[in-house]
Amino acid sequence: MAKNKFLGKNMVRFCTGLFFFFLVSVFSGFSQTDSLTFSFGKSDGNHPDSYILTGKITSKESGRPIESVGIHVDGIFTGVSTDRFGTYYLTLTPGFHRVVFRHISNIPVFTQISLYENGVVNLQLIEKAFELEGVVVMSDEPDRNVRNPITGVTKLTTAELRAIPAFLGEADIFKGLQLLPGVSSVGEGTSGINVRGAKADQNLLLMNEVLVLSSNHALGFLSGFNTDVTENFTLYKGNLPANFGGRAGSALNILMRPGSKESWQGQVGVGTSNGKILLEGPILEDKVSVIFGGRLSNVNWLLGQARDLDIQNSKLNFYDGYLGVNWDLGKGHQLEANTLVTGDEFQFSDQFGYEWANRISSLRYKGILGENISLTGLLADGNFDNAFFDPEGVEAAKVKNGMRYQQGKASATWANDKLALTGGMEGIYYQGKPERIAPFDETSAVQVEQVGKERGLELSGFLTLEYELGENTGFVGGLRYSTYSQLGSDTVYQYNPNGPISANEISGETPFPKGKIKSYSGLEPRFSLRQNLNPTLSIKLSYARLFQYIQSVSNTFGPTPIDLWQLSTTYIPPQRSDNFSFGVFKNKADNSWEYSIDAFYRTSVNQVEYRDFAQIFLNPHMETELVFGKGEAYGVEFLIKKNLGVVTGWLAYTYSRSFFTSQSGFSEEQINQNERFPSNYDKPHEVNFILSRKMYPRGLFNFSVNYATGRPVSAVSASYILNGGLVVPDYTNRNQYRIPDYFRVDLSYTVEKVFSKRGDSLNFSIYNLFGRKNAYSVFWQKDSDSQELRPYRLAILGSIFPSITYSIKWGGSNE
Repeated sequence: MAKNKFLGKNMVRFCTGLFFFFLVSVFSGFSQTDSLTFSFGKSDGNHPDSYILTGKITSKESGRPIESVGIHVDGIFTGVSTDRFGTYYLTLTPGFHRVVFRHISNIPVFTQISLYENGVVNLQLIEKAFELEGVVVMSDEPDRNVRNPITGVTKLTTAELRAIPAFLGEADIFKGLQLLPGVSSVGEGTSGINVRGAKADQNLLLMNEVLVLSSNHALGFLSGFNTDVTENFTLYKGNLPANFGGRAGSALNILMRPGSKESWQGQVGVGTSNGKILLEGPILEDKVSVIFGGRLSNVNWLLGQARDLDIQNSKLNFYDGYLGVNWDLGKGHQLEANTLVTGDEFQFSDQFGYEWANRISSLRYKGILGENISLTGLLADGNFDNAFFDPEGVEAAKVKNGMRYQQGKASATWANDKLALTGGMEGIYYQGKPERIAPFDETSAVQVEQVGKERGLELSGFLTLEYELGENTGFVGGLRYSTYSQLGSDTVYQYNPNGPISANEISGETPFPKGKIKSYSGLEPRFSLRQNLNPTLSIKLSYARLFQYIQSVSNTFGPTPIDLWQLSTTYIPPQRSDNFSFGVFKNKADNSWEYSIDAFYRTSVNQVEYRDFAQIFLNPHMETELVFGKGEAYGVEFLIKKNLGVVTGWLAYTYSRSFFTSQSGFSEEQINQNERFPSNYDKPHEVNFILSRKMYPRGLFNFSVNYATGRPVSAVSASYILNGGLVVPDYTNRNQYRIPDYFRVDLSYTVEKVFSKRGDSLNFSIYNLFGRKNAYSVFWQKDSDSQELRPYRLAILGSIFPSITYSIKWGGSNE
C-alpha cells in the first residue's frame, strides 16, 4: 500500500511589512477621583464573618445594563464581574472597604462602603468621551486573557463585529470568527465553521444556552443572527465548561441582548443585501421590556444585473426575526422569553434549489437565592425543516426532511471570593422528521416515497469547580456524565456477521414499535490550570473529553443548510474526542498589547466519513453509506493584538493539520486502503490581519487581509474512452491534491451622524477588493477537441462586491 505523500508545500511569506500602530492613548484623563460613600448598618454589636453586597450597574446614557464590569476591592480585582443583566453579587467581611467598578468603555466609579449588614449599591457609569470605537478585541477584564484559567476562549461584542469589513456590509458572527486564530471554513459558499481541525457539525451552537441546529443565510455568507439584537458571543475552542456538551469539537454561545427598560427606541437600515428593523422599549418601566429585530433580503436585483442568463433567472431570498421579552421580578430574579426564526429560499435557474426554515423558542430563569447561591433554568423547543428540489422535467421533485427537539436545563452555583461550585442537569429529546420525496408540480411523474427517521433522548449531569489557589494560580475542573438512548419506533437491520455493513449483506430486520433500542454513555472529565509567572505573563494547560450523539450527514465536501441530522443508532456509535492544549499569554503596555501562543492536539474515535458515491437521502439504512474511523488534529495559534488607541487590530497566524484514518478490515468500509489522509477542511496555513483606524470625530476605517492554504481535493489522474465515446475518469486517492490558495482583501468606512444628530450611520464596504477568483472547488469536464477530462476552477465570488448601508436610529436617551 502506497502512503499518501502529498503535503502542502505553500509556506506563508509575510509581505505585509512591519506591523506598525500609533501608540496614542485615548484613555488618559478618564480617571475619576471623587468617591461615593455608602453606609449599611452600625459597627457596634456582634457581626457574622461576611455580608452580601449586591446591585445593578447601568449606562447613564442609554440606561441599559452593563455586562462584565469588574469589581475591585481595596485595590485587588476580586474576580467578580456583572452578568448580562448588569447584576453583581459580592461577599465582603464587615467593615470599611474601597470598592472600584471598572469597565473598558466607561469611566470607573470609586466608592467607600461601610458594611455592617447586607447592602445594595446601584450605579450608573458614564461612557468615555469618544464617538466611535475601533476594534477593541478584549475580554471582560483587560487582563482576562492572562488570568482566565481556560485556554482557547474567545469573546467579542457586537460593537467589535461591526468594525470588521463584511460581505455586503453586514456584520456577521461567523465571518468575524473566521478572522481569529484557529477558526476557518471549508470555503466560500459553505455554512458553518471549522475550529481547530474539527468538522463543522462537531461545533456546538447555542443561543442563550439553547441548542441551534442550523443558522446560515445566502449559501453560508451570512448567519441567521442579526447583530442588532445580539450582545456578545463566546467561543470555547476544544476545552468546554462542563455545563456545555453534546459536541466533540467546540462550543459557541451567542447571548441575545435585552430590550431597553427605560424608553422606546428603534432603528431602520437599508443596504444592498437586505433591509432591517429594530424596535425595543419598556412594557412596564424598569420591569418588563421587549426587543424585536428583523431582516429581509433584497439581493435578487443584483442577480438580474449578471450577464449569465442562468444567474438572471435565479433567486435568493432569506429572512430572520428575533423577539425577546425580559421580566425583572425583583430581588435578583429575572425571567426571559425568546424566539428566533430564520429561513432561506434559493433556486438556480430551472436546474435546482433548496429551502430551509428554523425556529427556536425558550423560557429562561435566573435568580439569586440566599447569600451565596444562584439558580438558572431553561425550557426550549426547536424545529428545523429543510428541502431541496429539481424544478424541471418529468422527474421534477422535492425532498423534505428535518428535526424537532425539546431541551430542558437547570443548574445551581454556590460561590464565595475564592471558590465556585456549579452543578446541574440537562436533557434533549430529538424527533427526526420523515424524509419524503414528492412531485414538484402536476407535470412530474415522481411517486411519493417516505423514509422514517430516528428518535433519541440525551441526558447529562455536570459539576464544575473553580478555585483560586492563590494570586498566581487558578484551576477549573469539571465532570460531565452523558447518556443517550435511541427510541422506537424503528426498524433495525441485521447484517452478515462475516461481512461489511452494506446493503448487499442485509440478512434480516427487526421492528421496534416502542421503547429503548440502543444506549450509549460515558464520563467526560475536563480541567484547566493557569499559572502566572508575573502579573502580565501566564501559562495554561487544559484537557477535555467530549461525546457527540448527533452528527450532520452530507454528500458534499462542505456543510450546507440542507444536510441531514443523523442520531446515533445501533450501527452509528457516538463520536468521542480527547482535546489537549497548552498556551503562553503575555500582555504589555497596561494591557494595550496582547501576545499569545496556543498549541493544541485532539484525537477522536468513531468519526464519520462517507463512501464514494454515497446515497445519503431516502436511505432507510444510513449506516451502509458511512465509514467510521479515527480523526486527528494538531496545530499552533499565534496572535498579536492591539486593544487600545486610535489604531487597533490584530495579526493572527494558525498552523493546523487535520487527518482521518478508516479502520475497517473490509475494503468496502475503507478509504485510501486505511491510510491516513487530510480531511476536507485541512488547511495548514492561515493568516489574518485586521486594522481599524478611528477617523475623528465620527469616522472609522477598517481593513482586513485573509490568506489560507487551499483545501484538499480528489483529482482525476487519467481518463479512458470506451466504445461509443464514453469517457470514464480514474480518480486518485481521496484528498491527494489541493485547490489553489485563498487570498482576499476587504475594506470599509463607516461615518456616524451623517444627517441626524440623534444617530444615523453610513457604511461603505468592498468585499474582495482585488476581485480575486478564489476557488470554491475544482471539477473535471470533457474537452470537446481532445475528448479528455480537464480541470476547471469554480469560483463562487470571483469579482469585487461593493455595498452601501444606511441606518437611522430614533428614541432613547437622545430624545
